[in-house]
Amino acid sequence: MDYRRSAFAVEQEKRNMLQLTLAALAFTGSHMVLSHRNIRGGLIGRLGLWPFRLAYSIVALASFAWLIVAYTEAPVEALFDAHMAFRHMPLSLMFVASVFLVGGYTIINPSAIVLEDMVSGDQIPGILKITRAPIMWGTGLFAFSHMLANPDMASWLFFGSLTFLAIAGGWHLDRRKEEGGDLQWMNMAAQTSFIPFAALLTRRTKLKVGELGWWRLVLAVVLYAAMLAAHSSVIGVSPMPLPK
Repeated sequence: MDYRRSAFAVEQEKRNMLQLTLAALAFTGSHMVLSHRNIRGGLIGRLGLWPFRLAYSIVALASFAWLIVAYTEAPVEALFDAHMAFRHMPLSLMFVASVFLVGGYTIINPSAIVLEDMVSGDQIPGILKITRAPIMWGTGLFAFSHMLANPDMASWLFFGSLTFLAIAGGWHLDRRKEEGGDLQWMNMAAQTSFIPFAALLTRRTKLKVGELGWWRLVLAVVLYAAMLAAHSSVIGVSPMPLPK
């Protein structure tokens, strides 16, 4: 009887891991397919821009919900023991991610799905001087740091999907906008960079901390503190791991 229960548990774990793999493929694959230039252009031509964006958002949310459910049900299969430095990566990088996310969602942002065509022609927002894809990099930093802190197969499928989609998807959007040849975009691109801090290091632009908006920095601190405070109760794991 014990053997039967054990065999059933093993088979269930295999099914759960397969479901997570399929969910990860659906999540990343649907974004890649719908973002392909020819497919995207054809669907916009048939449906119109805003109906396409609505359909895109529904597919994205549905596939992400499936990914989350599959991740919570997947078994923990350790790949290696995480070094303490890796386990503290989210603690170290999530404030930067918070600044990127708050900064990206509170401006007219060329990397946001709904606002991707609305580029301000007046003044480049401070966060875009760091990177013109702040939301993508904020998501990527969140996901990659959690991959390092959680070296198990399920976490790498889940957070790896987010990392790949954030960085590769952000780069693809950047290339698509460049190929579009929009004058406002090209003017902004000449003074900014996709890679964080590259435009500043090459002196194509200058940034004063105040240009980020002090209230945005305060909001980023609040977001970071809220995530730290809620991490243990919501996720069940301390955000400040101690040596074993």
